[in-house]
Amino acid sequence: MNEPVFGIYMRGVKYNAVTSPSMMKTVFSAKAATPHNQVLGQALQNVFGDRSLIQKMDLDRNQGVSDKASTILNEEDFVTEASATITRLVQRDMSNLVSFCRSIVDQCPWERGMSGVEVPEEDQTVCEANLFALMSNFIGHIISTFLMGEAFVENFPNLSEDLGKIDDCFVTLFAGTPRRVPHPAASAGHAASDRLRHIFSIFHRAFTAWDDGIDAGIELRDLDDVSELVKDRMRTFRKLELSSGASAAGHLSLYYDLIEHTTKITFWTITHLFAEPSLLDQVRKEITSYVVASRPSREETGFPFDEPPRLSLDIEKVLTSCPLFKACYYETVRLHSAGISFKKLASDLILSESAEEAAYGLTEPRTYKIAKGEDIIVPHGAYHHDDRYFSNPEQYDPLRFLVTDPVTGKQRADPSILAPFADGLYGSTNNGFTERAILTFTAGIVALWDIEPTRGEFLSVPGHKTSWGAFRPTKELRVKMKLRV
Repeated sequence: MNEPVFGIYMRGVKYNAVTSPSMMKTVFSAKAATPHNQVLGQALQNVFGDRSLIQKMDLDRNQGVSDKASTILNEEDFVTEASATITRLVQRDMSNLVSFCRSIVDQCPWERGMSGVEVPEEDQTVCEANLFALMSNFIGHIISTFLMGEAFVENFPNLSEDLGKIDDCFVTLFAGTPRRVPHPAASAGHAASDRLRHIFSIFHRAFTAWDDGIDAGIELRDLDDVSELVKDRMRTFRKLELSSGASAAGHLSLYYDLIEHTTKITFWTITHLFAEPSLLDQVRKEITSYVVASRPSREETGFPFDEPPRLSLDIEKVLTSCPLFKACYYETVRLHSAGISFKKLASDLILSESAEEAAYGLTEPRTYKIAKGEDIIVPHGAYHHDDRYFSNPEQYDPLRFLVTDPVTGKQRADPSILAPFADGLYGSTNNGFTERAILTFTAGIVALWDIEPTRGEFLSVPGHKTSWGAFRPTKELRVKMKLRV
């Protein structure tokens, strides 16, 4: 349309779509009329089964009871604790991403089910697996352990597949498709959502008992290691006098938001790196001083068998000293996420196009007035894939995010080039928690594992399937995996 602002009707509501980067910044700084927007409310209700949470939160917001999830996610203490815990778990478990065990009894929880892990007869040092399912199960297991505690993971080990089913059916559920409609995504998605809400309802009741000093039962007796994020949210819901069933949707939506985005962006980053061997070699060389995979020799241990590999990972050094690696993450977000931010204006808003942006068009800089109460959407993907701002936008090119610092003369990764990141249910998905988690998982896999396709020479990057925040792959990626040490 060659217009930076245009109108679009969705579900009977007119939205003003804004695609200009400078105007996007103005929109994000504008005050919203309501604390919850219609789209997020629709997601909570249709996908996660909320019936009263939003109304209850709005009713009690002025009484000093509010959901602090998005605030906690960006607090330095929480991010530091989360990063340390996830790093420790990755160092402990990454060597068993695939265990080379044929028996399902001996396999790790994340190897079972849809991960499809198999050990070929002809080579005992290689495992075959479905890469996306394996990533989903492994990352889900690690982040669940941090968020919900060991007892939760031990008692509910198969949550990742139901969580993935919700993500796979997200569009169908979001549209409000009833369970009775003869559509496989409707029936499977509703069933997965029901099962997960039931689990979170059980957990909420156990936590309430534990928080009151009452025996919560043998299965969920020890909940000390539940994260402060989840503890705060559960106590908030108690203050709102929400039942365990009513609060389950809120717990599930936060759980989904954190795990699924991390899973998808990690998968896409790994796939691109292993699809481009020269880039993979550069990244491995860059992180080699801070992410070290090793295996003690039999002479060192004194045992007549090989010890499992060890992984040492300094995520703080990776964040400050590995610009190419971080640039790969930013480029993955640009290419594989297509979030949309929504806002209802609390007052009139004037949007003016910058002279630089107008130079791409056919006219002088344009100005638009949007009235109080109107709805605005910011389609991030429209900007991320615009060849006026990104050359060859469909090409994976991390170098576009590398800039030279004028003071030090060193290269650094500049995320501001990307402009807004995809919004999640609880704020921007580019928070400190998710960035560190994605880089930690990716660094561990890159350092410890070799990944090849079962057919062909290089991995082939799958196409996109629309979901919330970041795309899912259109097909599973069957790979061969081998330890590097």
